[in-house]
Amino acid sequence: MEQGNSGTNWWVVALTLGAVVIAVVAALLLRIIRAAESIDRYASDIWDAGQQIAGNTASIWMLGTTNEVAGQILGTAQSINTHAAAIDHALNGAKETEAVAGDR
Repeated sequence: MEQGNSGTNWWVVALTLGAVVIAVVAALLLRIIRAAESIDRYASDIWDAGQQIAGNTASIWMLGTTNEVAGQILGTAQSINTHAAAIDHALNGAKETEAVAGDR
């Protein structure tokens, strides 16, 4: 009967070792799950920050167009200034001619 007990003892040892292995694997799996959840939270934070940055910088590519339009506006303003100066000169010249004519 000792062999029967010996065989039973091996089964108990094998089942105990199996239970220990299963417990260790379960503990490691839980750590992996917690790490994955943490990574997911960080990735979500990074995604949110990236979207905010993209929203804040979306119009930067339009600065080239803005600079071109500003250059056109400057050219137009300079043209207006030149024409206004010509008109001013013409009006002041006419006043001077009238003043000279009035003195005679």
